[in-house]
Amino acid sequence: MTVSDDELLELVARALGAAEPVPDHVLAGARAALTWRTIDQELAELVFDSASELSGVRASDTARQLTFRSPGVEIEVMVVDDDSRRIVGQLIPPDNCTIQLAAGDLVAEESTDHLGRFTFEGVAPGPVRITIVDPSGTHIVSTEWVVL
Repeated sequence: MTVSDDELLELVARALGAAEPVPDHVLAGARAALTWRTIDQELAELVFDSASELSGVRASDTARQLTFRSPGVEIEVMVVDDDSRRIVGQLIPPDNCTIQLAAGDLVAEESTDHLGRFTFEGVAPGPVRITIVDPSGTHIVSTEWVVL
C-alpha cells in the first residue's frame, strides 16, 4: 500500500493531536505572531515635519504640519496651539474611515467627513499616534509615534 505525502502528514497530525493537543495559549501566540508579517506595510512613515524645517525662521504662532505616508494613503496633519490644542487632518485620497488618536493610555475616535477630514480637540502635549480603521473595523494603517 502506497501512502501519499499529504495522507502521511494528515496521519501524523492526527496522531500528535490525539497524544498531546496544542495548548490554547500557544495557538493564540502563533496567531498573534502572524500579524507581524505585514508590520512594515501597516506603518505610515513620517515624511515631513515642519518643526524640523527651517527652525527659527517661522513665527512661533504658526501651526505645526506633519505628513505621514504609507502605500495607498497619505495623512496630512496640522497641530494648532491655541486655547484648545487641536489636531486637524485629512486623508489623501479621501476616504470615510474612523480615525483613532492614541495619546498614552487614552484613545479618542473621530469619523472622517466625505473629504477625508478629521479633527481632535484638547489634545495634551506628548507622544501621539494616529490609526486609520475602515468602516468594517479593519485596521488599515498607523503612524509612527510622534511627540507633539
